[in-house]
Amino acid sequence: MYDGISLASALPFKEMKRRGPVDEQSTANADADMAGGQLGGNRIAFYLARMRARGFDSREVLCGTGLTEEQIQGFFLGSSAVYRQIISNMIRLTGNDFIGVALGSEFKISDFGVLGYAALSSSTLRQSRGVLAQYCLLNQHIIRPVSTITEKLWRVEISEIHPLDDLISFAVEEYVSRAMELAFHLTNRHFPVLEMRVTYDAPRDLSVYRERFDCPVYFNQKKNVIQFDPDHIDDPISLANPEVFKICEQQCRLISSRISKRDSLERKVRDMLINRPGNFPPVDDMADLLGVKPRTLRRQLQAEGISYQQILDDTRRDLALQYLEYTALTPKEIGFLLGYNDVSNFRRAFRSWTGSKLSDYR
Repeated sequence: MYDGISLASALPFKEMKRRGPVDEQSTANADADMAGGQLGGNRIAFYLARMRARGFDSREVLCGTGLTEEQIQGFFLGSSAVYRQIISNMIRLTGNDFIGVALGSEFKISDFGVLGYAALSSSTLRQSRGVLAQYCLLNQHIIRPVSTITEKLWRVEISEIHPLDDLISFAVEEYVSRAMELAFHLTNRHFPVLEMRVTYDAPRDLSVYRERFDCPVYFNQKKNVIQFDPDHIDDPISLANPEVFKICEQQCRLISSRISKRDSLERKVRDMLINRPGNFPPVDDMADLLGVKPRTLRRQLQAEGISYQQILDDTRRDLALQYLEYTALTPKEIGFLLGYNDVSNFRRAFRSWTGSKLSDYR
């Protein structure tokens, strides 16, 4: 048994046994079961469930996203703005700056859906980590962890998929806490963190770090880098099952392929904006460029949990931060590239996006 679920009785595995040998058709036939059941969990649904356990209504957690709980059923890949808003809401509602640590410790293998069962049936922690990394689209939505593993080193560098600003601490804390919890439950062995180097400031109270991570932590570093103990990379998984792993890995491959092909409208709009420097058209003009009616564009973006104005603001902010960090362009030149003829308007907009002045970033 694991998390209240018997590996032998989990629906996809039981159905596959009845169908006989594993083939492409049998895994495709089970895809509907996966979509409605084992794949049904997603990160936002997990957040809602854990916040509900703390006494908070889903509407409070989703406040400011334009989403309802009904809209995020099944596999839901929210926008960067949605994740930032939800994380901010959870911190505000709980009053807990370390809510990421707590949520990471509450994450279970079953919360990964079919990807979790692939990890659970792996032979070693190395194989489990590999399958989680390979199908990261089913798992990571706000950060991108990249591992370097040698005989003497297990190093994970965490980068942001979209700028998180001061919410990066939540993402790092949740990731490390979750990695520790999952590794422990997969192997039934203690899983230590050797060292953490993070880009954000040290919190006033370090007791949560001492209690949970129990390792040296260096703040205000250039990169977010976590070091785990390489001696544990080949620890055996307690419920290893090669047949089940093969079935689940095939399901992950099929589902990941379908998701990658299902390019979101938000991404299309964002790419259109990035590829047209200085041209940030109103929603009606963008609809014309995409060959749809403005009402259709608004409705489809709303279904993805975002508005056209949010995409405009997010794209401008992301580009502004990149220009400030990687170029010597003046604020006036950056403002012009972002569609502002008056630098003062750009300065005001930048402050509304980030809460900071341009001079704070340069």
